Amino acid sequence: MVGKYRRVWRSYGKRPGMAALGFSAAVASALVSMIAPSLVRRAVDVLAAGGDPRRALPFALGIVGVAAVSGFLLFAQRMLLVGISRHLEHELRTEAFAHLLRLPASFFSSQRVGDLLTRLSSDVQAVRMAMGPALMYVASTTTILVSAVVLMLRIDVTLTLASLSMAPAVALTAKFFGSRIYRRWNVAQEELSRFTARLQEHLVGLRVLRAFACEEQEKKTLGELNLAYFRASLRLVNVQALFFPLLQFLIGVGFVVVLGYGGYKVVARSLSLGQFVEFNLYLARLIWPMIAVGWVANLWQRGAASMARIEELFSQTPELPALPGPRPAKPAPSKALSVAFTGVRFSYPGAPGPALRGVTLTVPAGRRVAILGEVGSGKSTLLSLVPRLLTPPPGTVFVDGRDVLQWDLEELRGTVVMVPQTAFLFSATLRENICMGKPEASDQEVWEVVARAGLEPDVANLPQGLQTVVGERGVTLSGGQRQRVALARALLLQPAVLLLDDCLSAVDRSTEAKILGELPRTTLLFATHRVSVAKTADWVVILERGEVAEEGTPSQLAAAGGRWAQLLALEELEEETMEARG
Repeated sequence: MVGKYRRVWRSYGKRPGMAALGFSAAVASALVSMIAPSLVRRAVDVLAAGGDPRRALPFALGIVGVAAVSGFLLFAQRMLLVGISRHLEHELRTEAFAHLLRLPASFFSSQRVGDLLTRLSSDVQAVRMAMGPALMYVASTTTILVSAVVLMLRIDVTLTLASLSMAPAVALTAKFFGSRIYRRWNVAQEELSRFTARLQEHLVGLRVLRAFACEEQEKKTLGELNLAYFRASLRLVNVQALFFPLLQFLIGVGFVVVLGYGGYKVVARSLSLGQFVEFNLYLARLIWPMIAVGWVANLWQRGAASMARIEELFSQTPELPALPGPRPAKPAPSKALSVAFTGVRFSYPGAPGPALRGVTLTVPAGRRVAILGEVGSGKSTLLSLVPRLLTPPPGTVFVDGRDVLQWDLEELRGTVVMVPQTAFLFSATLRENICMGKPEASDQEVWEVVARAGLEPDVANLPQGLQTVVGERGVTLSGGQRQRVALARALLLQPAVLLLDDCLSAVDRSTEAKILGELPRTTLLFATHRVSVAKTADWVVILERGEVAEEGTPSQLAAAGGRWAQLLALEELEEETMEARG
């Protein structure tokens, strides 16, 4: 069990002084509290003997003093140990999120967002409870348990053994229910992940649901997931509801034994009334440790289940910063860098066949290359290999003559920037979205990329211009506006290689061609489905089923009369048809 928390013990190791003081305060508080029963016994014996009640006053004042000192130590232990657990929570969540940022795109394509949210929120919180309050009570209750038993043995050995007759039953009960709590907590967390994932999708896609009148259907689906989580939680609560009352019952049986046997000893005068009261006070001190056994076991089982779920994230292999071995010298800064593909083959996990089948292509520095192909032909896959959003086989993809696997990942992605077809904007101002990769950009730099992305008229029409908040995922902007904001964001970085994955599909052909014409003369690879736009490129590549079917200049391909010529004729026919209808 302790091994499952190996990762988070480091938070205590970073703060040895704070941890030592916290555990010392917990032990000291427990020891100080054990003084009070002895003072009560002396006061009772004084009063039982018919002495002056004023003689019991010092003992009463001592009890008050013990309570004050014990209370201060309780405060100190909570501040220190619970404080460490808060640091632990912060560090674990930060570490887990940082690890997520290093995972490849393939990981996120197979994960539910809601599940990741649950692991970073309630699972981390469960670990905090196990490593904070639970550990704190282990220290204090263990001290109380040991000291109380020792002091009880000092009063009467046989009465002590009788009072502890139910201890084995308590231990077996904790063990029996602990494993069941672990399993049911795990199931409940999985159901919560499913519900959270669906709820997140529902909120993001609310406009789509309303557009297709799917509210009732989605309400039913969400209700079923909520019910599944409710039932899993109820099964967990049922176990806990049986666990704690059973513990209290076993403890109560122990008290009955003490009252019966201890009362007999008082009547037989083998035990004074004061000793009997003192013994019962020590026994009362044992109630919380025995209950805490169940509470701590509950927290530790839940925390262990949550820690196992978090460790599943850490077990995922992150993207390699670079292959081991000597690094080539960093090239001198230039306006554009070459890109080369050499026999690239790539397959997605579980796919029936490869997405790319031996693609070879050389793009000289500063060249503009258009990549055409049907859906599923491999355009996006090919582009994603260059910045290592997908990991290519070694020795197949090169930037500036260097295998991309030998580039430092941060350096590579600062050199090669890709704009996806689906533009993601954050709930921030338009300027903040554009400057995401370069927050220190000047106003002049921002307005330059806004102009190049064809956004100036749109910005002028916004109520607060660049300071307009665009809403979650840019909901206040049109699809074309979101795509152009994403393009402006990439242009601001002044990349040596710019990759456009059909990122202007939501704007008309003439606007797309105009924007591409305004782009700086950097190395440009752009995937598009529009032949008229591809004609602006220096070189055209047509992909079919992951292979290069044709390549050449637009004029060369038109003269060859192949697939390019067919696409060109088809687009011209569509334009003529639209003009005739117009």
